[in-house]
Amino acid sequence: MQLRKLSRVLTLALAIAIAASSGAAAFRPALASAPVHETYVGGVANGVFKSECGYVITIRQRAGSPMDLSQWQNKRLRITGNLLPEEFFYLTAAPVVVGPCR
Repeated sequence: MQLRKLSRVLTLALAIAIAASSGAAAFRPALASAPVHETYVGGVANGVFKSECGYVITIRQRAGSPMDLSQWQNKRLRITGNLLPEEFFYLTAAPVVVGPCR
């Protein structure tokens, strides 16, 4: 009887130790979720910014809604900001017009 009780206590202690060690790792932020500071050059066509590399970048306002790009229609821009997962991009500086769209 004592052996069975001791076995349960050791099993419970081991389970707590495993949960504690794996729980600490669960609260560390994922590296992929951190913003990446980027600069892109590309054009605005049909209200969408497309980089020279062919990526469609959704420029977001501080509130999270998509930015209206109509004032830069058919213009080539250089944008600088923070890129987040799902290609969401938040500007850290005003867009710079570098010419007409190519």
